[in-house]
Amino acid sequence: MFLSDLLVVFAVTAVVVFLFGRARVPSVVGLLVSGVLVGPYGLSLVADVESVKLLAEIGVIVLLFTVGLEFSTSRLMGMLPLMARIGLPEIVGTTVIVTAATWWYLGTFAQAVFAGLLVAMSSTAIVLKSLADRGESGTPQARIAVAVLLLQDLLVVAVMLVVPLLADAAGTASVPTAATAAAHAPALFANPLAAVVAGMAVVAAVFLVGRRLVPAVLHEVVRQRNRELFLITIVLVCLGTAAITAQVGLSLSVGAFLAGLSLAESEYGHQAFTEVLPFRDTLASLFFVSVGMLLDIRFLVANLGLVVATVVAIVVAKTLVTAVPAMLAGFPPRTSLLAGAGIAQVGEFSFVLGSRGAEAGLLDARDYQTFLAAAVVTMAATPFFAAGLPLLLERLARGGRFAGWLREPAAEPGGPALADHVIISGFGLNGRNLAAALGEFGVPHVILELNPQTVREELRLGRDIRYGDCTRAPVLAHAGLERARAYVIAISDPASTRRSVRVARELAPAVRILVRTEHLAEVDELRTLGADEVVPAEFETALTLFDRVLGLYAVPEETIDAMIDRMRLENYGFLRAGRSRRQDVPPGSPSGPPGASWKDVGQGPAAGGEKRS
Repeated sequence: MFLSDLLVVFAVTAVVVFLFGRARVPSVVGLLVSGVLVGPYGLSLVADVESVKLLAEIGVIVLLFTVGLEFSTSRLMGMLPLMARIGLPEIVGTTVIVTAATWWYLGTFAQAVFAGLLVAMSSTAIVLKSLADRGESGTPQARIAVAVLLLQDLLVVAVMLVVPLLADAAGTASVPTAATAAAHAPALFANPLAAVVAGMAVVAAVFLVGRRLVPAVLHEVVRQRNRELFLITIVLVCLGTAAITAQVGLSLSVGAFLAGLSLAESEYGHQAFTEVLPFRDTLASLFFVSVGMLLDIRFLVANLGLVVATVVAIVVAKTLVTAVPAMLAGFPPRTSLLAGAGIAQVGEFSFVLGSRGAEAGLLDARDYQTFLAAAVVTMAATPFFAAGLPLLLERLARGGRFAGWLREPAAEPGGPALADHVIISGFGLNGRNLAAALGEFGVPHVILELNPQTVREELRLGRDIRYGDCTRAPVLAHAGLERARAYVIAISDPASTRRSVRVARELAPAVRILVRTEHLAEVDELRTLGADEVVPAEFETALTLFDRVLGLYAVPEETIDAMIDRMRLENYGFLRAGRSRRQDVPPGSPSGPPGASWKDVGQGPAAGGEKRS
């Protein structure tokens, strides 16, 4: 039963990842080991392996969708030079090196080329998760890595079509042939060159249509104020776009990335990212488990020397073949080496390509198992290698000889991240007034709002307003809560206000949280949850009336102001108790001893006292 298999997978994975976490081993390694344990070459605890792999593939789709959400069109266009100057040399260089190194062993040139294509592909899922875990997603080496990975994904269809052609050239073709491949492929992709050109055209068409259509559809969806409908629509966009690109021969990952990219610069991108995030982490974990299921431990132990030598050769070659073009493109040596180390593993697409090649006779059973073992080990080694290389480079830089060559590069020019700002949740009357006042004094601020029409209108006016639920930590993180000076909650939903205070305090312990609430009864609970200041609307109204009425009786202005300030400092204790307090009250004030009246502190209107307005 699939449900019981899934239960076993998550149970074993939870235990292994927990133990690995205690030992400070990256979670990716724990996920791969979990796959080895539950897989057919381990304890064989899972019967329906194919269903697990299907969920894992959906996990990769969701992962690429969230990557697209964190990008922007300008950022992607900026990557085109990196794709041409670093990505293309990486793919060609790796293929050439591996071809030259394995020709003598595999027997034919076509088989050696196939081995080179297998190794040239890197793991998008592994790289992105490792970057996210280390907090390096915005670094220059991350930009290089993502550019190379995107180019690899775009070339997937051409590489798939090359497999039967290589099988024909090697004389190993059995069932798959060039003729049958062409028959099953879309007519648009009759040859590899046409595949690349047509693939680029399809990518551009899907992106342009998605960028126009998807935000318009989501605008109508969010007007319904139905979170479930919003989530269903997001999933439909993600999977639907992936399915469209798959139908024309491109990878599912490319479609998912384009779907995310089409939403990235819309007002709904942050909220979409927040809704999808839990599914991404869960399903992407299944992908790593499914990869671990491929590893035959007995073969690995029996051929440990061969596998280790293959792994070392792959890691060193891929690191250098990425670092050299990056340095030629003008990046510092340190950044170039870190980028190369990040993608120095065999990718998930290579497993699909390897199985096709094995069916076509390009790899025999032993070579195929060697490839699988080396590929899984490179994936498991990536977090260690990527984390250890910076330490090695720092040690070499301190040695003196390499200090200038391997020093930490200066920060790239660019606008500073938003900091020391105010975040306003809710753009009703109070939020608008606060934003207007902050704008008048030039205080930077970000607004979070769930009314799509308001967001769209204010965006046209140039405000930094974002569609997002203030009770979700990723939304607050995108708004820069940890760098903000203050967070103001001015929404009318008490339950959401409480959740937002709790989430904000957990996310940013140092930020000052100010809350506007309707009722005084909520003050104590909000302060317990973490609010620094709570302003109840009903008693602020009472204080205003109190101020105006006593002003009619010529009570001195400073006396009234002192009393109001004291009431606020005491959390409105005077009004909450429903009676006047006698302690610490200046003699002669309206809240003084029993019997005191306005006559004791000032002249009434009849005496000609000045009225307070």
